[in-house]
Amino acid sequence: MRAITDALPALISFFDADHVCRFANAYHAQWYGRTPEDLIGRHMRDFLGDAAYASRREHLDRVATGEHVSFDARVPHLDGSWRDAAIRYVPKMGAHGFEGMYILVFDVAVQQHRFHSVFHGTAVGFWIVDLAGVQSLLDGLGMSDNDALIDWIESNPGFSREALDATRVLDINAKASELFGTSPEGARGQPFSRWFPETSLPAFKAKIVAFLSGASSFEVETVMTAAGGRSLHVLLTCAFAKNAPGETAVVIGTTDISHRILKEQELSRAQADLAHAARVATLGELVASIAHEVKQPLAAIVTNGNAALRWLNRAKPDPDEAQDAIRRMVSEGARASEIISRTRAMAIKGDRRLTRFALNAMIEEAVSIVQGQLAVLGARLMLDLESRMPEVVGDRIQLQQVVINLVVNAAQAMAGQREDARTITIRSRGDAAVVSVEVVDTGSGVAADQMSRLFDAFYTTKPDGMGMGLSVTRTIVESHGGSIVVRSPDEGGASFLVTIPVTDIETYDNGRRMHHAP
Repeated sequence: MRAITDALPALISFFDADHVCRFANAYHAQWYGRTPEDLIGRHMRDFLGDAAYASRREHLDRVATGEHVSFDARVPHLDGSWRDAAIRYVPKMGAHGFEGMYILVFDVAVQQHRFHSVFHGTAVGFWIVDLAGVQSLLDGLGMSDNDALIDWIESNPGFSREALDATRVLDINAKASELFGTSPEGARGQPFSRWFPETSLPAFKAKIVAFLSGASSFEVETVMTAAGGRSLHVLLTCAFAKNAPGETAVVIGTTDISHRILKEQELSRAQADLAHAARVATLGELVASIAHEVKQPLAAIVTNGNAALRWLNRAKPDPDEAQDAIRRMVSEGARASEIISRTRAMAIKGDRRLTRFALNAMIEEAVSIVQGQLAVLGARLMLDLESRMPEVVGDRIQLQQVVINLVVNAAQAMAGQREDARTITIRSRGDAAVVSVEVVDTGSGVAADQMSRLFDAFYTTKPDGMGMGLSVTRTIVESHGGSIVVRSPDEGGASFLVTIPVTDIETYDNGRRMHHAP
């Protein structure tokens, strides 16, 4: 045993219940300058001095009860200095109770040197923050159950700001100083909330919830505030280490992702331009049916206008009949205006606009846009829409374009079928997590060798097709965090299933992606 303990670069000893040394390994000679034989039989007070021995009283009382005790403290060294050390007391219990303790002392100076080398030499902006204030806020709520705490935090959005105000910065590294334009001296002691705008409060709340949920780590993309009020897109990361009791310092990493966000925004604009071009191309295909759709209310307006004139020009004018005709004119005018507005919305070029909307209403509007084209192609349409659906957050025009593309593609795919066999079914389904739209046709289906290429740009099976419709469709769906899957059942036809997650506008607005490990 002595050979093993003497080989370890740590102070290993055994003290009896009266705190007298009964064993010491060889490392004591390097630390204290005295051999183990010279130390055995001496009281702990002789090692530490009166003040340091008294400061250990709380830990000594705890280990005497059989508890394993770990703490950090300073230990005297032969060179006259006091060195930071990690100390562990392990009790030895016998038939009559406490008989003594094994003491392990590790010099943390090397560990601290390694830590600070990594802390200050990395490309990640590190913050050391003290969560003691947050712990006090949580303790003040008087809830011992973490699930109850999480429910309370979720229902009290103001807590995030309060928690950030109570979180104090202990230190930052050189990279954080560079990113945020503040010196370590200027950051120390400041509330962490100084660098968090209102839009990023949900990200900090999610971090607290992840910790209370027992996650081992957490990361989130959010926006922080740098010097001069400049917004900085960052990936905020945190590992929830198992700290010793009373240890509330946590290291948080911040990685600048502004360049990536800028490129994503540029890509999003390019995708929006492509989607707009595809919408205009779709309008070109639908122009005949749209013109026919507009012509009907215009013809009705002319007919009712003539009728109103006849009622008013009679020998005995009938104003009631004339008013009824004029009301019909107003109604048909509104109908024509709605058709034009829908068409104009598809043609307008602009950035993606996120709104909360009813999915079924959007589907029904898409159907009204294409119904003329479906009639020309001889396709019959059936709707199977679930009545109780959660609202969707996304670009309504773009998602409507997805439905229009799939329905028109289905109608065109059945052009060679018998007219009584051309049926398109649109189904909607949803729950609290996702909504789905499925477009099913009774055509000849999709060949196996076409499946893998169906969504590729410029791939088409139509002689006059551009091969952009389904490619743009997939791009739109995936930009909303969704997926699109095509199937060709054995009984024939094709099924396109679009799935979109149910989320909130804030998640899209701040471009957040949150992850935590169990």
